[in-house]
Amino acid sequence: MARTSLNDEAQLRKEKLQTLEQKGIEVYPARTERNKEIGSFIVEFDKLETNQELLVLAGRIRSLRLHGKACFLDLEDETGLVQCYLKSDLVGDEAYELFNSAIDTGDFIEAQGKAFKTQKGQPTLLLDSYKVLAKTLRPIPESWSGLKDVETRFRKRHLDLIVNKDVKKIFYLRSAIITFIRRYFDDAGFIEVDTPILQTVAGGASAKPFTTHHNALDIELFLRVAPELYLKRLTIGGLEKVYEISRCFRNEGMDLQHNPEFTQIEFYWAYKDYRFLMKFMEEFFTKLIPQVINGSLVVKNGADEINFSAPYPVWDYREMILKHLGIDLDTASDADLLDLAKKEKLSVDKTWGRGHLIDELYKKRIRKSIIQPTFIINHPIELSPLAKKIIDRPKYVERFQLVIKGAEICNAFSELNDPIDQAERFKDQKKLQEKGDDEAQGADEDFVEALEYGMPPTAGLGMGIDRLTMLLGDVENIKEVILFPTMKPKNNNDKE
Repeated sequence: MARTSLNDEAQLRKEKLQTLEQKGIEVYPARTERNKEIGSFIVEFDKLETNQELLVLAGRIRSLRLHGKACFLDLEDETGLVQCYLKSDLVGDEAYELFNSAIDTGDFIEAQGKAFKTQKGQPTLLLDSYKVLAKTLRPIPESWSGLKDVETRFRKRHLDLIVNKDVKKIFYLRSAIITFIRRYFDDAGFIEVDTPILQTVAGGASAKPFTTHHNALDIELFLRVAPELYLKRLTIGGLEKVYEISRCFRNEGMDLQHNPEFTQIEFYWAYKDYRFLMKFMEEFFTKLIPQVINGSLVVKNGADEINFSAPYPVWDYREMILKHLGIDLDTASDADLLDLAKKEKLSVDKTWGRGHLIDELYKKRIRKSIIQPTFIINHPIELSPLAKKIIDRPKYVERFQLVIKGAEICNAFSELNDPIDQAERFKDQKKLQEKGDDEAQGADEDFVEALEYGMPPTAGLGMGIDRLTMLLGDVENIKEVILFPTMKPKNNNDKE
């Protein structure tokens, strides 16, 4: 027998919708009388069966099993799935026939009845009535086969969440992580703030920005690449502990760890330095992991078991490069670095400055091999235009990155608060922009002016929430942890 096409199925459902409407049924009512979630029904079943109280559940029909004058169906809400039993002699012949002829899997209904066990002992709701809550006009993909195509999953996350149950777990985890972050920083005395997403200067991180235009002001604006320079203005203004959970935008390539828009937390703490933050973040992870994972400090990720027990190893950036790449950044010339890049078969862009070249060598050869939580500290100054110099090593800055499973999870500085030094470094960034480096930071003269009013010694940190969720959720693709990742639009004629 020929298989029904999706278009035919959709047409049949529209005809069933008309059947319901012709019976005077409100197919999309505004409210329901639900008095029990399905998860609670399952947990409390023994008591509910004994008391025989009238229950009203509501949810989506996931399967239908018709048997003449009776029907079993599986009803699902966010809290669980339960079997329901519909009999014509209880709901009435007319209501049963209408259910039989006009209700499909995927439809939302309200189910009223009492708890009982089937002969096989399965907890079930025995219906005495039902009510249509929403008629679905498109068929839901079959649960047993799942929604396999990755592109379709990300484009149609609503279907992905309906069909692939493990997907919800990732976003519950993400929510738990964000909830923990807020509580952790609130308890430490921070205040949460909001800073501009539309900015006149793309500053705070080395990244190519998205540009837009404000018609009324007739000015070019940038979607923020980071909230850093505004958060530090608040520190200048006397707010000593501030954080923001911020959506940021970077017009860069897309891969397993990069999406053009992403979420991070940035925080700034006056009168602290980067080494203090290393201990602070060790404590953060030793409290976060047991709470949101499994009570343990060991997290499985792929073939690896990552142990978050403190303290974490600390690698000096210069010593790490010398050990793994055989080159001393104190004495290496730009030509030496280019020669090394050729040996490493690294494609070098002519717009790269010295810092960018060093960073790409590090990422290619070293970072991906770091599995356990490890602090990389004291980066070259060329990589860090917003970080404070190390007094006795002026070519390096007080900075750390926390690297886990080959990815940067945290990036932190002792913040540069010398306005003269900051102005000079912005000039260096401007020279890189003029050479064509579209990831060089914008020179924010207003921020330099703000620094001239004085900023106390301050430590700041940024942490990507998407990457952290990837790490703890054991997924490799950042699109798995963003509900609606950036995707190239499909033509209307394209097939999924």
